[in-house]
Amino acid sequence: MDDNLTTRAIIEAMKDAEKKAWEALAGYKFWMFGYHAGRWVNYNKLLPKSLPNPFKDAVTLARQKRAQ
Repeated sequence: MDDNLTTRAIIEAMKDAEKKAWEALAGYKFWMFGYHAGRWVNYNKLLPKSLPNPFKDAVTLARQKRAQ
């Protein structure tokens, strides 16, 4: 398989995982949010250069809430 094609397939899978993660969180489906966010992280590890994590703001908010 072509490296460029592989990278595009990984990025498409990442877009799907991110979309499903946000949908799950918006629907109070926390387990499914974790599952899809984890998929995104695992796909990101397959890329030659990692992309910024789209869930960083959610993690920052959670850390702020925990510290209160």
